[in-house]
Amino acid sequence: MARAFTLGTLVQRCQQRASTQADDQSIDPPEWKALISEYYGEVHALLVEKGYRHFETEATITATGAASYPLPADWLSTLTVEFVLSGTTGPRRPVYGPIAVQERVQVIGLTGSSAECYALEGSNLALYPAPASGTYKHLYIPQPVDLSTSLDSTVVDLVNVYGERLVIWGVASVALHKGSASQARAVDEHKRATDQLEYWATLRALTQPGRRVQEDSDDSDGSMPWRYR
Repeated sequence: MARAFTLGTLVQRCQQRASTQADDQSIDPPEWKALISEYYGEVHALLVEKGYRHFETEATITATGAASYPLPADWLSTLTVEFVLSGTTGPRRPVYGPIAVQERVQVIGLTGSSAECYALEGSNLALYPAPASGTYKHLYIPQPVDLSTSLDSTVVDLVNVYGERLVIWGVASVALHKGSASQARAVDEHKRATDQLEYWATLRALTQPGRRVQEDSDDSDGSMPWRYR
């Protein structure tokens, strides 16, 4: 289970670590949430950079014959694109990609019954050859949510105790910096939590299976050069 708290609870815990009261004027009430949002983004980034797949989500692309489709509004990075062979959820086959810019010349302008590869082009995801129909699943990492204007009842997923400590002590260090108290302990605790979360995420990522590399087609039969067999 994730380590999750309401935003209101996190504000209270940050204030407690910084030894301040809710009516303390050194930090305006909205700033507590803005600081929590910043450090929540740090938790999100640290885990994503280590390859831990906690925050990933999936979007559905319904092909219409168009060459490209808008990326999700909260898109950060793409993990994979899959073609749904039947039904709405599977079975599926992977779509090769993202292809390099130099490879586009081999596929641009082509149409077909299903896409064999994809590319990230600006704010769009392009499918090659452009499929006339079919369903594709886009597995991606979203941006961290901005919590600065969220309600107190908003639930924040900090993954584990290290993520919780990273946020609380990080916010406390800023609060103490703005006040007159020493921030040394808060800074040390934040650093320790960051190191522990990074170590934990690395261990978890190492347990995930690696990607099986497919051999390139020699294209002798006129098929797409990156077809998955």
